[in-house]
Amino acid sequence: MSEQRFERRRKGERRRRVLRVAVPVLALVVLGGLVWVIWFSSLLAVKDVKVEGLRTLRTAQVERVADVPAGRPMARLDAVGIEERLARISRVEEVEVKRSWPGTVRIVVTERQAVAWVREGQEVRAVDKYGVDYRVLAKEPQHLPEVRVAAVDARRRQQAFEAAAGVVVDLRANGPDVLRQVQHVEAATKDSVLLDLTKGREVMWGSVADADEKITVLRALLRIKAARYDVSAPEQPTTRK
Repeated sequence: MSEQRFERRRKGERRRRVLRVAVPVLALVVLGGLVWVIWFSSLLAVKDVKVEGLRTLRTAQVERVADVPAGRPMARLDAVGIEERLARISRVEEVEVKRSWPGTVRIVVTERQAVAWVREGQEVRAVDKYGVDYRVLAKEPQHLPEVRVAAVDARRRQQAFEAAAGVVVDLRANGPDVLRQVQHVEAATKDSVLLDLTKGREVMWGSVADADEKITVLRALLRIKAARYDVSAPEQPTTRK
């Protein structure tokens, strides 16, 4: 009996030694196989590209600029590089590149939308909510206000555009009745936005701050017949005939 127990114990120890070696080796083999499949094989490579969210851009244009390498393993796809290339398209506001396993690349585009327009030389250009003029328009859009910026310095000019566009966005959201009376928006600086209204009236709006209060105060002031309304300090509004 003792010899049998000894033999069983010896076989058990031999199996344990084999397992101690075999299990790590097998794990390395499996891990290596997974690494190869994910990073180097064509099993999980780019096979298809889907573009979503387009309004005016064409799919072919986006795909051409994106230049997604067909056949490249999905794990090695340079999504950031693709996003950077697409961000150079003037009409693109935001873009996100997503991997949809096993082999589809999704490009989700958010296009800029015009909130106003500006005349640059002989061109009429659309202006988005960030004050970026991003495309040429065929004609002056009747449903959008014109933006006029007097600043020459590039940084101050862009700040003035941002402020003017920001005021338009606030009016679209919370004061559409006021916005319908706006013919154009002027901005010499980011803190001196002026609204030119119908019937020869104007509103000194000031900066983009306190938009809700300014809209509420201006609605009340517009009941008063005046040539100029000042809501730049909404707690102390004034009018001038």
